[in-house]
Amino acid sequence: MNAKKLIVVGMPMIAVTYGLSRFSYGLMLPYINETINMDQSTSGLISSLSYIAYCIAILFAMVCSNKVTPRSMLMVAGLSSIIGLGIISISSNPVVLGLGIFLAGLSTGLSSPPYADIVSANVETRLQNQTNSWINSGTSIGTAFTGAIAIIMADSWRETYLIFMVIAIFVLLINYKVLPKHRTLEKKVTVNHSKKEWKNSIPLIIASIFIGISCSAYWTFSRNFMLNLNSVPTYLGEWFWVIIGVAGLLGGTAGVFINKFGLTSAYRISVLALSTSSLILGIYHSNNIMGFLSPVLFGSSYIFMTGVLIVWGISVFKTNPSFGLGIPFLVLALGQAMGSIFSGVIADILGYQSLFVGASIIGYVTLLFKQNPIK
Repeated sequence: MNAKKLIVVGMPMIAVTYGLSRFSYGLMLPYINETINMDQSTSGLISSLSYIAYCIAILFAMVCSNKVTPRSMLMVAGLSSIIGLGIISISSNPVVLGLGIFLAGLSTGLSSPPYADIVSANVETRLQNQTNSWINSGTSIGTAFTGAIAIIMADSWRETYLIFMVIAIFVLLINYKVLPKHRTLEKKVTVNHSKKEWKNSIPLIIASIFIGISCSAYWTFSRNFMLNLNSVPTYLGEWFWVIIGVAGLLGGTAGVFINKFGLTSAYRISVLALSTSSLILGIYHSNNIMGFLSPVLFGSSYIFMTGVLIVWGISVFKTNPSFGLGIPFLVLALGQAMGSIFSGVIADILGYQSLFVGASIIGYVTLLFKQNPIK
């Protein structure tokens, strides 16, 4: 199948698994808390379940990449998303809510690596970076959509998640019909990779975990923070998620940017923008212009950053694209899981402003890392 056709079916699946199933929790948290009263520590802990599920699923996807076809893996991802969203919609306490969040989170780890394999097997080399980046930008479409639905549906969060479940069913059926049923290239390698590949992956792994810790506070608590600020117009808090999502479409240009300016330049620019978005939220949140600039920077740079990590990982583990994508995303999710738990505790003790400033500092530290020369 050609690159455009793969992007058309891949973007909606990533939109469902990441935007609707995973990141929507931070968007819907203010409304969920009106029904299920939770303190910030509990909210952060539940958020971490999504990332923990992601880690489990992506490990499974990497280990089984030679045993299960990418299409089959994506079918499981879609089913996990559907079941998780359904459970969230009927949850009446933190335990059931956490179960739904966990199951929905599994879908994200199961969806990304298979597309890397399909792209590697079906798309010509010169178009692979762009194709992977545009499929990855489906996260921003899902995020923008969840924000728009939340505004329309107001505080009807249960009905919102039911709508998400129906969309997930529709997207799964499309992928079932369109994706290739068999591998077009025989895979020749397993998860045994050379010492050189693992050595080259060290900066990638360390950078990914710190980026995950840094951005977790924003994904979980940014909108809740904005909605509770009296100095910020209500519309800015309501449209916050939509702004993040729409801006995220710029992240789809990561592959093109990397091809033209190099991976290191793309990485540093995205780190600067991502970290600055948290810093602005912590210091200049009462300024309407800065309040608008922060989600624009975060949305565009986060999707751009994940595109960079995809290309970086695949360039390190050239023998197995799904493994190359899986490693940085796995470590990123581990950082996000830890960050979500710590963020809730820090918010309880020091407040949101200190939380976002601290998150930005952690992000700036990752500027110290760069890609090792690949030989």
